[in-house]
Amino acid sequence: MADFDIEKLLKQINELTAELNAAKKYGLVWDRESVPEDVVQKCKTYIPVLDSKKELIVLNGGNNNLLIEGDNFHSLTSLSFVMRDQVDIIYIDPPYNTGNEDYSYNDKFVNRDDGFRHSKWLNGIEKRLKLARELLKDSGVIFISIDDNEFFNLKLLCDQIFGENNYLGTVYWKSNPNGRGDSKYLGSIFEYVLCYKKRECEFNYEAQDLAQFNCRDEKGPYAEQILHSKLSYSVGMDYPIIAPDGTEIYAGNVTKEEWLKRRGDRSVKKAMTWRFGEETFKSELAKGEVVFHKKPDGWKVYRKRRPVEGGSAPYKNIYEEEGTRHGSNQIKDVFNYTPFDHPKPTGLIKFLISLVKVENPLVMDFYAGSGTTGQAVLELNRIDGGHRRFILCTNNENDICTGVTYPRLKTVITGIRPDGTKYGDGMPGTLHYFRTDFIKDEANSEQAKYNLVEKVDALLCIVEDIFVENERNGYSSHFMNGDRHLFIFNDFYNEERFSEFKQRVLAAKGTKVVYVYSSDNAVDETLFDDPSVTLKPIPSKIYEIYKEIVEDIKRGE
Repeated sequence: MADFDIEKLLKQINELTAELNAAKKYGLVWDRESVPEDVVQKCKTYIPVLDSKKELIVLNGGNNNLLIEGDNFHSLTSLSFVMRDQVDIIYIDPPYNTGNEDYSYNDKFVNRDDGFRHSKWLNGIEKRLKLARELLKDSGVIFISIDDNEFFNLKLLCDQIFGENNYLGTVYWKSNPNGRGDSKYLGSIFEYVLCYKKRECEFNYEAQDLAQFNCRDEKGPYAEQILHSKLSYSVGMDYPIIAPDGTEIYAGNVTKEEWLKRRGDRSVKKAMTWRFGEETFKSELAKGEVVFHKKPDGWKVYRKRRPVEGGSAPYKNIYEEEGTRHGSNQIKDVFNYTPFDHPKPTGLIKFLISLVKVENPLVMDFYAGSGTTGQAVLELNRIDGGHRRFILCTNNENDICTGVTYPRLKTVITGIRPDGTKYGDGMPGTLHYFRTDFIKDEANSEQAKYNLVEKVDALLCIVEDIFVENERNGYSSHFMNGDRHLFIFNDFYNEERFSEFKQRVLAAKGTKVVYVYSSDNAVDETLFDDPSVTLKPIPSKIYEIYKEIVEDIKRGE
């Protein structure tokens, strides 16, 4: 008995008993953390902020987009200081907690034999979803990918965080048409996307498949649909098609000998054929509705499939256009090899984004992985000329951020692969790269605020969407975006410096947002007698939000 602390054990038993007694009669109850999560505990004594890596900026016009390297709890915490109620759509693809080393807790993989496997996963995802909810607009929507391992737990958790009445439904997507082979019994072909609103949202019921239509010509957007299909065999649907270089193509990419054998075999009941007869094909070809692509294994033939104009359809909750194989092919096309296992296809993300009826949404993904969400946003903007923006957050385990996410987005934006070869024509967009950083929370709150005000430039640039640094010295910063200006002053008690700073602000042409130090979240509106100046205080409100989060951590919320 000498090895046991009886008082400590009794205290823990009493706490668990109180928790169970206080629990709702219906809902999700799980073991709370016996071992706290390190990255969360760090925020008790350190304030997470963001540090801009200007040398990694990618410029190609378009809108400002963000990639944040660091633990997503730290990224979400720092963003919550300035971006509450700002995000329109969140999509995340968290670890599925399969027990096969896909989820780590305190830098240790959680395996299938861990008795607290599900509890650890729930504790981690709960904290992040609560922060994410604060970032969503009242009209915002969150989409969460998951599979059978945690689907039912996640559904109940989301009911608690977002409200059961805010559950919009579940999208079933055919991730593996052949069925996953890791089950002893039933091989699942589906994964799921849970959909929740924050309060009120408007769904886009028209042209729900628009996200698939990622190509465009003079007639508008279209999807490429492979022309051959396995149908009841008909000789009339089994004819040669001539490729641009004169090569004969047969349905299923078989050889001519195989094709002749198939046509002469009257016992064939099912085989690869074209989707329509030869006369229809010739007509579609003449109208420019047929597309040829030369692949490593030969020519492929596609037809252009266009959205129905003016049509509408009830919401469908099955997405089966692209599986994980498509995601792998898409990322392979970026790198000329596959640096990431089982990435989501861009079509799935575009489909989900298109479901929410909001103009030019800000889209966030804080389990960004290989960066599929960012590529999907860029491609949607290319399709319709939109101005959607994204914020991606990911850690850098196994160099995922620096070695996959960042170079993928850079390739899509610039059109040049990491190896220097051409990927495409590029897509309009600017990418800003940030890393999480920390400031010690001093016992003296005034000192903590002084320390914080020197490190908030990146956060203020994000909230104002102004990033180009024009001038910086030891007590002030000036950023620009066209005729929009962002000024930051952090030494308000020095009158001489403020007077010089004020002259620079007044001399700037255009609209100006000016942040000045305030210990009580108040500013003197008479400091600038200029209608082009909007005056705002820092960092008192930021510090208040940080302290709220710390209290939640201490309460285990």
